[in-house]
Amino acid sequence: MERKRIFNLAMWVVALLIINIIWANVASNEASQQLNDRGYEFQDDREVSLQAVFGSDSELPVTITSEFVHRDDPSRQANVSWRLIDASGNVVLNWVGSTNEAVSIDAELPPGEYTLNTTVEENVIAIQYLNVAPFAPIATMGHILLSFLLVAVAFGESIVRTFITNRMEQSGGKENKPKEFRKTRIGMPEVEAVGEADDSPWRDPITL
Repeated sequence: MERKRIFNLAMWVVALLIINIIWANVASNEASQQLNDRGYEFQDDREVSLQAVFGSDSELPVTITSEFVHRDDPSRQANVSWRLIDASGNVVLNWVGSTNEAVSIDAELPPGEYTLNTTVEENVIAIQYLNVAPFAPIATMGHILLSFLLVAVAFGESIVRTFITNRMEQSGGKENKPKEFRKTRIGMPEVEAVGEADDSPWRDPITL
């Protein structure tokens, strides 16, 4: 019995580790938004939407990756820049550089609507992506909540198992009682009495 209890406890610990590892992978996943790319018409203003999950208003970790290449001469240098503007018209991120530079800028921004304004010279191809990890702000809360729920299920399962075992033991104890201590069933004593009388080796004397 003790070995079985230790085995069940070990299984719950393994389940706790697995569920937290899965949640950690989910929380670290990033969603990618294509802003400008090869083969698509260049737009100097692109709308960017950062949506919170489960109503969270925490800042979201974002990464803006950009690369600019001259269409006619890849080795040619040209000035390029971009700005990320929020709904109030404030510049929250900006970058100024030249073609043939691959740059990634990390930041944390609150949920909301933004506009990416890009300035390039003619015949310059813009390759821009925005990656956001929407579950990152609630990663810690998710670990706590999932762990609590799993522990609650484990205790609930143990309580239900104990209750069922006790009920089965009580039912088995009643069935194992000697016949003399069992409760007389309604309508049966007469039948049992008749049976016992018929089986007795003694008979009433025959009267003439």
